Amino acid sequence: MRILLPLLALALLGACGEPERGSVPEIASASAERVVEDGAATLESTVTVSFDRPFELVESRLPLASHFELEVPVLDGGPRRVLVREATLSETSSREIVLEVDSLIPAGSVLKVAARAFRLDDRDEMTIEVESELTPELVVLASTALSPSGPEIFDPPVNRPATEEDRDPAKVRGALEAYLEIRGASPAVREAVFQTFETLPAEIVPHPKIRAALAALRGTFAEPAIDSLFTENNCTEQPAELVAFQPPPGGENLVAQVTHSLEGQRIVSLLPELESERFEHLMPILVHEAIHCDERAGVVEEVAAVGFDTFFYVQLIAMDPSLVGTGTRLARDLNLNAIAFINSGRRLPESVGILRSVGVERALPNTTAEMQSFGDLVAAAYQGVGFNEGPSEALALEYARLLSIPAGMQPGNPFDLRYLDELLGRATDVQTMAAAVVALDLRLDN
Repeated sequence: MRILLPLLALALLGACGEPERGSVPEIASASAERVVEDGAATLESTVTVSFDRPFELVESRLPLASHFELEVPVLDGGPRRVLVREATLSETSSREIVLEVDSLIPAGSVLKVAARAFRLDDRDEMTIEVESELTPELVVLASTALSPSGPEIFDPPVNRPATEEDRDPAKVRGALEAYLEIRGASPAVREAVFQTFETLPAEIVPHPKIRAALAALRGTFAEPAIDSLFTENNCTEQPAELVAFQPPPGGENLVAQVTHSLEGQRIVSLLPELESERFEHLMPILVHEAIHCDERAGVVEEVAAVGFDTFFYVQLIAMDPSLVGTGTRLARDLNLNAIAFINSGRRLPESVGILRSVGVERALPNTTAEMQSFGDLVAAAYQGVGFNEGPSEALALEYARLLSIPAGMQPGNPFDLRYLDELLGRATDVQTMAAAVVALDLRLDN
């Protein structure tokens, strides 16, 4: 008995660990993963095929890859046949084969495996559904630019003069209440919003629409903008002197600008014609302008600031699509930025981003704008502005810290555009992305 037990144990180990010659293993699982190179997503995938036991391949003049094929679902028909570029035995497991594919493989794809890879005269075919973090819809977003279904989004803006209603605190408060209802704000957030609306000093913020736009930042990632503007917690160590509708010193092409008084306090000037805009359209502009504290704003800072304000706007239109169709100057500018934002994303091209998405040649398809990414589009608008020197602005760092929580990332410097690109992409959930695409009425760019 002492001799038989060790022999039995060895026999069992051999049965589990050695391949059985001439046998065809069963497929246990197949999982696809997108290839990422140097932090950038590609349009290639690896598919790891796991079998139920170790195996031995037959000797064949045919490449191993020829025994594998995929059927991939597509939104406008299909399925589509995808061949395997290369197949290799796993270096870490005797039960796995790794496939390299020149395509993104979504969940629901079917892998076909020829049994003759394991037994030469076997003509059977094995199939299994592939697991993947990408859906067919996400594959489209990750590989194709989207453009508006109709041309009206590119039409010249319609301007109307401000009315008494635009300046009536009671009317503006009613609009604020309607916004909070759509947002589904909690009682605590509602109380904080209305308290801020009532208590922001009129000598600093004389216009009720701007007060509403600032107050509505409560409960969002941009809430620290209020503290930055109206306390000493900023690089000037003093509150802003003025936040108002008045001509920005930089000229009529600017919708807003931050300058400094002789005492060093910030002055935030918003183009007077914006007073007739819905206050929600002013919110992203204030998210942006509050970032600028020192007097060293350059291209990188502007790209980051517009990135944050467009991220905020995407959240707004996902909640309230009516903001898209007002036809005003701010709506048009914000809509165009949002389209470029959706068509960008170096790390997560199926989400939003700053840098170029693989497979996208123009961030604004069907226009004369040749820029390939959101970042390029913003940089082109700030030609002649130097690049940033020194550290990021404190408020931009705080925005990034707060967004790193839903993104599942470590806090980082948003002036590192690779970091910001991934941060904003991961902080945008699939539901928000889908709702924004619907709000903007985007379709595949054919």
